Parts: sequence; C-alpha cells; structure tokens
Amino acid sequence: MRKLLSTSLAAMALTVTSPVIAQDAGEGPAADMSGEQVDEIAGMIAGMFQTEPLTEEQQTRLPVAQQVVGKMMPEGFYGRMMGDMMDQIMRPMMTMFSAPEFVLMSRLEIAEDDVGTLGEAQQAEIMAMLDPAHDRRADAVVNVLTSRMSGVFTAMESPMRDGLSRAYAVRFEPAQLADISAFFATPTGTVYAEESMALFADPQVMQAMMQAMPAMMS
Repeated sequence: MRKLLSTSLAAMALTVTSPVIAQDAGEGPAADMSGEQVDEIAGMIAGMFQTEPLTEEQQTRLPVAQQVVGKMMPEGFYGRMMGDMMDQIMRPMMTMFSAPEFVLMSRLEIAEDDVGTLGEAQQAEIMAMLDPAHDRRADAVVNVLTSRMSGVFTAMESPMRDGLSRAYAVRFEPAQLADISAFFATPTGTVYAEESMALFADPQVMQAMMQAMPAMMS
C-alpha cells in the first residue's frame, strides 16, 4: 500500500509542479522564459504534429462539420468538461493524501498495522500537531488547481473545436455529415450531441480508467 501511495503522490507532485501552473503562479523556470522562447517551444511542439492541408472538397465540407462540432462542443463546454474531469481525478487522490492514515505513515514512518491500533481520538490529537489543516487541504488544493487551469482550458477550446471540425471534414462525406446533422436535430440526437464528449468525464469512465492504472504503471 505504501508503494502505491508513494507512486500516486509522485504523480500528483508532477501535476502540481507542471510548467503551466508554475508559469501562472509566477514561479519556476517557465516564469523566466521570454515570449519569444515560449513561442519557439510552442512552434517546435506544433511541428511534431504536421497535417496535410484540407483539399478543396474537404474545405467545402468544413461549414457543415463546424455546425456538427458546434452541437457537440458549445461555447464554454470544454472548460466545464475538463474542470469536472480534473475534480473527479484529483479530489479523491487529495482526500487520500490528507487522510490521517496516510499522513501518519508518511510523516512518522508508522506501519499500516500500527496506525490501525490508534483510536480516533489519538489520531486526531497527533494530526492536530502534525497537520492542523489536513481536513481542509484537499478542497483547497483542488479548488486552486481547477481555478488556475480554467484559463488554460478556455484557451484550448477554440483550437480544439477548429481541429475537430477539420477532422470531421476529412473523415466524413457530405451525405454522412448531413445525416449526422439531421440526427443531432432530433430530440435524441440533441441529447447525444450534448453528452457525447462529456461521457469521457463520466464517473463510470473515470473509474474504469483508474482501475487500469496499475497495468499502466507496471
């Protein structure tokens, strides 16, 4: 258990100390970069993912593809979806890291079996000395991170919508785009369009992803 908790904590540390968050906070190496350096790095990353320009035929499909994608990703949707996903991933992890059992084992090197022999009153007394804010830290950290990242998600939404529209224009024929658009105009299609991408942040999907984590880690 301790190995699993340590690995999870390391993953969380990488998330918390990522350059995006450090830059937003005015700290870390990213904060020392000039605008030109940031643009240069962004250009290098963008150069790794080259795509062919749309053909003339695909360009003609683009307006319908944009309408289809607009149904799936309305204004502000991406930020809300990613915020919900971050909350569902990070809040349980931060709650685990703030639990008395974890704090006592990590701070005092107490074995898991020994922690279980301590009563609630004893645990509370020790926790009050070691970490008085342990019961409030999970909410505070998650709230700060989601607030900081909301600007990132907002900035990503327009490029995501544009890229998805181009992908639809490439992958679907005009008749297929018309069928999708007609389906989205129906009551069931309207609900599906609104929920199709949000399904990736559904608790059922997130739980399944977390269950696959041990295999990914190994």
